[in-house]
Amino acid sequence: MTDGHCSFFLEKKRRFCRFKPNPGQKYCAEHTGLLGIPTDRKRIICPIDSKHTCYEDQLTKHLKKCRKQQGVLPAYHCPGINSGEADEDDLDAKFSLLDIPTEDLKQLILKINKLYDEHIKIPTEILSHSCLEEELCNSSYGIPAIRHRKQQASLIGHLDKMGLIKEAMTYVELGAGKGMLSHWIQKASEENDNCNYILVDRGTCRYKADNFHKWDDKGPKFERIRIDIEHLHLGKVNTISESCNPVVAVGKHLCGSATDLAVHCVTHTLTTEADGEEPVEKKSKNDKCKKFGGLSIALCCHHRCQWKPYVGKAFFQKNGLSIKDFKILCKLSSWTAATWTGWKSVDEMNKSQGTSTDYSKLLVEKTKLHQEAVSSIVPDNSQQEEKALANSDYLKSKEKDTSLLDRNVNAADTESSDSETEERSNDTEQISIKRPELNLSIKEREEIGRKCKRLIDYGRVEYLKEKGLNCDMKVYIEEQLTPENVAIFAKPS
Repeated sequence: MTDGHCSFFLEKKRRFCRFKPNPGQKYCAEHTGLLGIPTDRKRIICPIDSKHTCYEDQLTKHLKKCRKQQGVLPAYHCPGINSGEADEDDLDAKFSLLDIPTEDLKQLILKINKLYDEHIKIPTEILSHSCLEEELCNSSYGIPAIRHRKQQASLIGHLDKMGLIKEAMTYVELGAGKGMLSHWIQKASEENDNCNYILVDRGTCRYKADNFHKWDDKGPKFERIRIDIEHLHLGKVNTISESCNPVVAVGKHLCGSATDLAVHCVTHTLTTEADGEEPVEKKSKNDKCKKFGGLSIALCCHHRCQWKPYVGKAFFQKNGLSIKDFKILCKLSSWTAATWTGWKSVDEMNKSQGTSTDYSKLLVEKTKLHQEAVSSIVPDNSQQEEKALANSDYLKSKEKDTSLLDRNVNAADTESSDSETEERSNDTEQISIKRPELNLSIKEREEIGRKCKRLIDYGRVEYLKEKGLNCDMKVYIEEQLTPENVAIFAKPS
């Protein structure tokens, strides 16, 4: 274990605790109390939640900020507002692909192929953005870190192309996690004034990017809302209701039904009247000018989709697909991840693409160009030296800022990637059945799984178009980096 950290080994996470112990202690305060090690200050079980402890002499202070403290629910917490309508024919009972007769499965696969050929045409548009240029050229990063940054760069590139990186915008990251997508959007918008950043997630995590934006010199502070998207009424969030800024909703891999909850949340709680709201003509000026600005959601985990919140029901019903067919498609979608193999290393990726991640080489070239440009504009040597020193100090401060953030976030990249890999492994073990009687090769099963994903996504696209939005589904990142390489982009017409 690295010096300066708790020596308690977490069996479930297969790593040591990352909290720092008090001086002279081997374990952090929480695990010191758990192990019954005597200390100068006594720790007691929190009276609100028995799962954690606090110092006895700081109990009053702890109770004021304890996250388990039960209080009045905020106005934007509207139970089930985005959960969708229940269907009487919805089957709650779980079933396996092994339960489906072979002939029925063959007929459904034929229908999947037919619908895919009729409706699905997905362009590939892999973009990038200058805000992540240095990160993408960092030769110390492995595939997990590069994958996250390439995804973020492409999503921000699409937002910029859609004209959504500009002044006076409110960005809402749904399923925010660490909030890295919002962090880089803020970096891309540094020169834009009056921008708000709202991060929504139902859980908590460590190494949040929010911590980087606590100080005034780091741009706008991030507002984090801890709530399930199912219960979120965006129009009642103060930052949104009190501002005329267009709202841009973003999400990087909203698992399964979370995508549908997010789409419903954006299209209903910003543009329609929920129960108990005043008529439009009676709303305040701020409510009248409030509007939906755009949407960018990277899609994943289709095997976790559910019929009740799914927004593309009309597309399925129009094409003669039942609720059970939808659930089978969700299960078949796992066939893509079950056989996927991508780039194993950055060197393999660079060789395949003919690129380099050696930032030092690129920096030398950029420095030469910069010096040539400066010398042509500023002939006076003293002014040139003064400018160079100023630029040097600025670059050092920027490098320091980035390293402080990456010191925490990069450590979490590997952890999150490991959990994603483990999740995919567990899911495919349970869901992906070869069904040899279907006489399908590995490649054919992978293709069927991909088609199922796209049909589920196309239902979402159709729904957004019915709401009067311009909507596209695009391949935004290389498949060798992730099999979940498609995103939905939408803007008002």
